[in-house]
Amino acid sequence: MSRKKKKNITWYKILISTLACVAIFSLVWISFWWSGINNALVIKNIVFSNTIILDEEDYRDTFGKLTGTILDDVDLIQITELVESHPYVRAARLSHRFPGTIVIEIMERTPIAILNTQPMVMLDEDGFILPDMENMGDFPIPSLSNFNPDPKLYPAGEKVLSVKVKESIEWLSHLRQDYSFLYDNLSEIRLVSDNDIELILAEEPTKILLGNKDFWNKIEILKQFKIDLEPLKELTDFSYLDMRYNNQIIAKDRRS
Repeated sequence: MSRKKKKNITWYKILISTLACVAIFSLVWISFWWSGINNALVIKNIVFSNTIILDEEDYRDTFGKLTGTILDDVDLIQITELVESHPYVRAARLSHRFPGTIVIEIMERTPIAILNTQPMVMLDEDGFILPDMENMGDFPIPSLSNFNPDPKLYPAGEKVLSVKVKESIEWLSHLRQDYSFLYDNLSEIRLVSDNDIELILAEEPTKILLGNKDFWNKIEILKQFKIDLEPLKELTDFSYLDMRYNNQIIAKDRRS
């Protein structure tokens, strides 16, 4: 055999050996790469945004165990809907973060009042009924008294059906946003004869008789009255404030 042919065979063997090594190395690398991809798609952690009203475990119960599941086997839209089905969830958003973490962001419903019925129920600012999760005593919120007690008007997890309660929740939402001086010290709203509204302040207590009309005009008058009293007096220095008459306050000093 000529020297030239021997040289060609040698280079051919070297080329075959090199290609074989590259192929083996590529297969090993691809297997590790694919294993890493699969591992990254396995859900290892469920992370919640900060929850204040309820513990995150209460929300976790709505969808069960997800850790150890392949991401492709999980419908995030369906899980979002399950989380949002919880009566204390106003809105939720789920997202996947590599490697293997599901982030759940929750906007909770915040109680704004407790309705004095049997059993008592909490409501949020949208008028949704929030069931008692053994947390009713955790919130310093005003109560609503003397409203229609029919339990059919207060379906758990749905909007309140009582028109008067709806109106009161709207008032409270406005008070909390724009008249915190009153909402923060408000113990009770009472519905009395002729649909008159009475406010009971938490301190002392002080009764404020509002009547049944010009509600916000009277709240503005009360706000100015409070400003005029400061710094010598507070609203709670009076046993009652009668505001049922146009543009005036009849006040009874607690010491008189």
